[in-house]
Amino acid sequence: MAAKLESSIHVIEKARSHFEMVFQTIPDATIITTIADGRLIAYNRAFLEATKYTDDDLAVGSFNICDLYIDPSQRESFIKKLEIDGFVENLEFAFYGKNNDQHTALISSKKIIIDGVPHILSVIRDITGLKAIEAKLKQSEERHRLLADNAADVIWTMDLEGRFTYISPSVEKLRGYTVAEVMMQSPEEVLCPGSLLEMQKGLASSMNSVQNELPFKVYRGELEQPCKDGTTIWTEATVSGIYSEDGRFIGMLGVSRDISERKLMEAEIRRLSITDKLTQSFNRLKLDETLEQQFEWSKTSFTPFAIIILDIDHFKLVNDTYGHQVGDQVLVELVGVLNDNVRSQDVVGRWGGEEFLIILPDTSREEATGLAERLRQAVAAKIFTTAGHVTISLGVSAFKTDSSPEAIVSRADTALYQAKEKGRNRVEVM
Repeated sequence: MAAKLESSIHVIEKARSHFEMVFQTIPDATIITTIADGRLIAYNRAFLEATKYTDDDLAVGSFNICDLYIDPSQRESFIKKLEIDGFVENLEFAFYGKNNDQHTALISSKKIIIDGVPHILSVIRDITGLKAIEAKLKQSEERHRLLADNAADVIWTMDLEGRFTYISPSVEKLRGYTVAEVMMQSPEEVLCPGSLLEMQKGLASSMNSVQNELPFKVYRGELEQPCKDGTTIWTEATVSGIYSEDGRFIGMLGVSRDISERKLMEAEIRRLSITDKLTQSFNRLKLDETLEQQFEWSKTSFTPFAIIILDIDHFKLVNDTYGHQVGDQVLVELVGVLNDNVRSQDVVGRWGGEEFLIILPDTSREEATGLAERLRQAVAAKIFTTAGHVTISLGVSAFKTDSSPEAIVSRADTALYQAKEKGRNRVEVM
């Protein structure tokens, strides 16, 4: 038991180390704070660069993120939206740096649970420079052209008919098309289908404000755009209104920034959060999440689903005989066998130690039992590296109008226990 615990701790420590590395290399300021009082729990290097604080400034453990807000009411609005939706996307707020220098930023946040306590994970992007550019662009067309033609971001203007009137040369580096080519493109050629709908909805809201004699509502969103080489690229677009000297709304000013690296980083963080470090199958967090979703879906749609819990027979003997490295390799190869024998919609994950859970959507108890038997035979027939032949025991259960996902898991666990009691290397059903 102690050896198994030591091995599990080692795997967890490696996963934490990897996550910390990714956390620290996120290009935008990223922090974790408490919801209740705003205490800063964790931050990355980009946060220090954005605020000019040092590790020593934040080491006392009493730093409160609320102290950064220039307008305290923005914090109240932020918390209210977070409590209602569970997340916040691209909310603009103003904050102070260490030397009382003022910044404008976009914050995207999500509620997370740490040790049973609600916290907030936030990514903060400083747009102070961008806001300054927008102000200058509105002051004069000549300055507009000077800045836009030399900006790394793609800056563009559009008339009331939805036609481009200007696009900065940086569009060619971003999408591969020349300015002349983009000027001739239709909306369907500028944005991928899902992003086009998102943009149209956002701009419709903004235009509605103008029609009601209100200021143009600034649109911000993450949009996927097609490139000339057939690939796509993710950009973050900010669209504001352009007004004439007499106050008439005459068009739109947009700034599009390449965020492909950030999207990859976000995807990697998401993958790490739901992936078992050793086996690269899903982890307990993802399994619990999927079980809950599948349970709710089956309860409302009356469609069946089943689960299989399995573990390796006499796995301690494998570790004691060959060492934990061989034991780890057995777990990795076992996941390979499981993945080779399930469907693409089935979810395979590590439940804990040498125990694995398989979630089978739209599957009856009989179908799940047949799959369990095929898995048992496939594992028994495989020759594992160094360890040779190993066997597994499996417990099967299916949705019955249970009161909770835990009830289904409990039956499968009982069935697994029975398989062990009856000699192992067998399938039992509850």
